[in-house]
Amino acid sequence: MFEQIKSILEQYTEITDITEQSTLEADLGFSSFDVVEIVCNFEDAFNIEIGDRYITKFVRVKDIIDYLEAHGIHE
Repeated sequence: MFEQIKSILEQYTEITDITEQSTLEADLGFSSFDVVEIVCNFEDAFNIEIGDRYITKFVRVKDIIDYLEAHGIHE
């Protein structure tokens, strides 16, 4: 799952050294608007709806992985 998430994130940044501990804003340089757009991409890729209240909880890449796993999405 990490590789698929990383692939989506790489579409929005030139940074290629993305890890599970990378922060979306500080490390990858995403604005809150970017994160909303990226979440829409995750929803399409994983066929899931992510509620707006969860988007602000996505600080690190690992937070996205944990959310998807908790909602039944696995590799």
